[in-house]
Amino acid sequence: MKATQDLHKTNDPVLETGKYICAAGEAVELQKGDQFPVCPNTNEPTTWRHADHEHKTGDQVTESGHYVDKDGEKIELKQGDVFPNCPKSGQPTAWKHA
Repeated sequence: MKATQDLHKTNDPVLETGKYICAAGEAVELQKGDQFPVCPNTNEPTTWRHADHEHKTGDQVTESGHYVDKDGEKIELKQGDVFPNCPKSGQPTAWKHA
């Protein structure tokens, strides 16, 4: 598995203000200079990604939740799933949190 520089862990410093999604799919607004918190659901350490992060077909899902592709097709995925091709075209695509 490749190293992901956009994957943040609990207690890492927040370098960019914005909305972040934890591995359980919970979203929080964080400010630059904050520390990434524990999961709001479990109160356990977790990983976080910026909500605007783009995932590609074939990537493993690291945050459960609803996703939308560039064509506007929406799907729900769980942590551990693999991002699929576009449901409409059958071609590889990019996905973002919906």
